[in-house]
Amino acid sequence: MSERRTPWVLYALIAVNAAMFVAEVASGASAVKPTPQQIIDLGGNFALLTLRGEWWRLGSSMFLHFGILHVALNMLCLWQARAVEPAFGRLAFLVIYLLAGLAGGLAALVATPGGAIAGASGSVFGVYGALGVQLVMRRAEFDPEVWLKTTRRLATFLGLNLVVGLTTPGISLAAHIAGFVVGAAAGVVLLAGANAEQQRIRRSLAIAALGIALTAGALLMMKPAPAYAVLDHFDALEKTALRTSNETLRRLTAGEISEAEYLTVLARDVVAPYRQLSEELHAAGDPPEGLRPLLDRIDAVITARLAMWDVRKAAGAAKDPAEHAARIEDYNRAVARSNELVHELTAEYERLSGK
Repeated sequence: MSERRTPWVLYALIAVNAAMFVAEVASGASAVKPTPQQIIDLGGNFALLTLRGEWWRLGSSMFLHFGILHVALNMLCLWQARAVEPAFGRLAFLVIYLLAGLAGGLAALVATPGGAIAGASGSVFGVYGALGVQLVMRRAEFDPEVWLKTTRRLATFLGLNLVVGLTTPGISLAAHIAGFVVGAAAGVVLLAGANAEQQRIRRSLAIAALGIALTAGALLMMKPAPAYAVLDHFDALEKTALRTSNETLRRLTAGEISEAEYLTVLARDVVAPYRQLSEELHAAGDPPEGLRPLLDRIDAVITARLAMWDVRKAAGAAKDPAEHAARIEDYNRAVARSNELVHELTAEYERLSGK
C-alpha cells in the first residue's frame, strides 16, 4: 500500500478511542458496563450539562464508550471502512468523522434528553454515509465485482444496525441516522464536479467551518425540556428568596419593621414565588429520563419551604407567649428539615453533573 493510501487518520482515531477506553477503565469505570454517571464524569454528552454551557461534551463523548464490546464493535466497523480515507483524503476523512459525530450527538440530545450519551457510532455512520455516496457518484471507477461486494457489505452494515437500533434499549438510532446523513452530505460536496480532486482541501475546510457554525447554531436554538427551565428557575429563586428572607429577618430583629410587615414581605416575595414554581414543576409533565430523582427532591424542598413558612405565619399569629414559643420551636425544626432536604438535593445535583 502506498503512503498516499495508508489510512493514517483512521489509525489515529482508533488509537485515540482505544486510549480513551483505557483511561475510562483506569478511572474506575467498569470495562464491561460502565454506569451512566461514570460516563458523564468523564465527559459524556448529557443534556443537563451540555445544553447549559458545557458544549465541549459533544466532542468528548465521541471518544467514550459503554464498555469494551461497544468500543470494539465501533472500531471494527471503522476499520472495515478504511478504504474511505484514501478516496477522500486525510483532512476530508477527519472532517467527515468529526462532523458526523457532532450531528449524532445533537440528534441523541433530542431523542434521549435525559440519558448519558457516548460512543463513536455517529462518526462511524458518517464514514459509511460518505462511502455510500462514493459508490453512487464514482461507480465507474470501481471494478464491477468490487462495487457489488462493497455495496452488499454496506447494505448489510446498515440493515444490521437498523435492526439492533430498533430492538436494543439504550442505542440511539437517531444518532446513527444523523451521522449517516451528514457523512453522505459531506461526501456529495467533496465529490461533486470535475474539479473535486483539486478543491478537496478547500472544500474540506469549508465543510468544517459550516458544520461547526451549524452545530453552534443548533445548540443555541435547542430549547431544553420544561424540566430544565424549572431547574434554572429554582436555582435563581433559591438565591433571591434566601437573600430576601435574611434581610427581612434582620430588619425585624433590629425593630425596623413589625411582625405583620415581616410576614407580608415573606408572603409576597418568598412564599408566592415558591408556590408559582411548584405549579410550574407539576405542569412540566414527565421529565426526561434520569431527572426524576432530582425533580422529586426539588418538589420536596419546595413543599418543606412552604410548610416552614406556614408554621412561621402561625407563630406570628399566636397571641399567647407560650404558644408563640412553641410555634417558633416548630418553625426551627421545619427549617432544619428543609436544610436537610437541600443537602440531599445538592448531592443529587452533584451526582448528575459529575461534580
